[in-house]
Amino acid sequence: MHMLMVGLLAGTAFANAGLVEPSEDAMRVAFATDLSEGVQAILVFVEEATGPQAVIRIREVGTDAFTITAFRKSECRTHPDGHVCSFAVEVDTVAGPIARSIEGRFFLGPCGLTYDHGV
Repeated sequence: MHMLMVGLLAGTAFANAGLVEPSEDAMRVAFATDLSEGVQAILVFVEEATGPQAVIRIREVGTDAFTITAFRKSECRTHPDGHVCSFAVEVDTVAGPIARSIEGRFFLGPCGLTYDHGV
């Protein structure tokens, strides 16, 4: 009986985890992960389309590198699959800083908080 209660409590906690509004730090990590995965996907495409030398050149000049220098959460609203949040972000690149105000969906994925830009 004790194990059943523990299981029910754990299941309830996990089910309700998506109802908690994400923190600014968690949003920043999820956004950075999504951005990094996007860059990696582009590198794979470039390698398939033009060969490995093109990827080597991209990495040599650093156009695949970025640093998030500022991230500020604005507001969030609940969504059936998580939260839709707006935030301001500044990303430093070899070509200079990029500052944007963005809105996207944050939800619990298999590896934690996940960002989806297609709201």
